[in-house]
Amino acid sequence: MVVKKRQTVKKKFVSFSDDDVLSRANRSTKSNTHYDSPPVYVRRTPLTIPIHLPVLCYWFAKCSKDYDIVRALWYLAPSQLLYLVLQFNRCTVYGNKIIKTNHSLLLVSAGTTFLLTIPCMLFIILFGAPISELLKKTWLLSLHCCVLAYPAIYSVYNSDFKVGYFKKYFISIAIGCWISCVVIPLDWDRPWQAWPTPIVIGGYIGAFFGYTFGSFL
Repeated sequence: MVVKKRQTVKKKFVSFSDDDVLSRANRSTKSNTHYDSPPVYVRRTPLTIPIHLPVLCYWFAKCSKDYDIVRALWYLAPSQLLYLVLQFNRCTVYGNKIIKTNHSLLLVSAGTTFLLTIPCMLFIILFGAPISELLKKTWLLSLHCCVLAYPAIYSVYNSDFKVGYFKKYFISIAIGCWISCVVIPLDWDRPWQAWPTPIVIGGYIGAFFGYTFGSFL
């Protein structure tokens, strides 16, 4: 009688060692990413309050001749530069230290601010601004908005392009301009209702609230 030998079947074991290696690699990658990209924030301090903006807004609304937006722009540009260097940048923390002023980035940010006037003007036109007539005033309005955003534009450059944190400053300016549009169609026949005077004032107010309370958001 022939006795058949039983074939031994090798049991296969599933190892999760590869998953453990992958999970450890992912954790190390996340930790390295967090280390290479430290957080950025603006300190909650009264130093971020742009006192010059309500002053310029009052001058533009009450003291300027025929609501001169060009002269207001000449006053706004150096005021924003001083605000950035002396106030806003000193309150911006990247990682564990306050970001120092980079003079070359000041010029780069100024050039970017000027270039952003074109998409900003197109954005304003899409929201109903006149195209054929008053195009120069629309461009001056976009230049006002971009100069108001200059400290945020510089901070994006100086913090490795962390746009996500500083977008609230751009949004506050846009909201201020958008809300101020409601007075234009009213039949009050006031000179300050002419395009783009109320939008400029709204942008100043929106920027003031944005820079003042942006660190709390």
